[in-house]
Amino acid sequence: MIAKILEKFTGKDDLERVAYKEDATLLNDYLKKRHVFVPQRPKRFLDAASFTQEQLMAQIKADAAQLSDDTKFEPWILEVDGKKHLPVFSSQKKMEAFSSKMSQELNQVFSLGCIAILLENVIKHVDIDVVDLNLFSQKSWEIEMRKKTPPPS
Repeated sequence: MIAKILEKFTGKDDLERVAYKEDATLLNDYLKKRHVFVPQRPKRFLDAASFTQEQLMAQIKADAAQLSDDTKFEPWILEVDGKKHLPVFSSQKKMEAFSSKMSQELNQVFSLGCIAILLENVIKHVDIDVVDLNLFSQKSWEIEMRKKTPPPS
């Protein structure tokens, strides 16, 4: 309840309030116990201009149903300047802003699914260089990933 009041008053959710402190250790510790929303890689991208409104809505609904039936989750990893970025979000609202911006930049529409999960449970299964927290929001953060070096043979 207090968190919701603070969010209304400050415009920032709990995770953003921690991130705004610009303390990497504090943020890392908080992310160990706070779920984030991780978008699923869209199955396909559609050119909205080639469909009627009804056809487009039917296709998006079909894609959304397929995403929800999918048992294998594949996070949406973006390639930016030769680095692999994993976008994660503190809320579905922040993820929807990302989806809208990506749709505008790509000039295509897509169905977007997600999971709410602890960050460490995702990053141990993907090869990424950077985690982008709340990408395309008013304020976002980049968290560089350190690559584990394999033990010498």
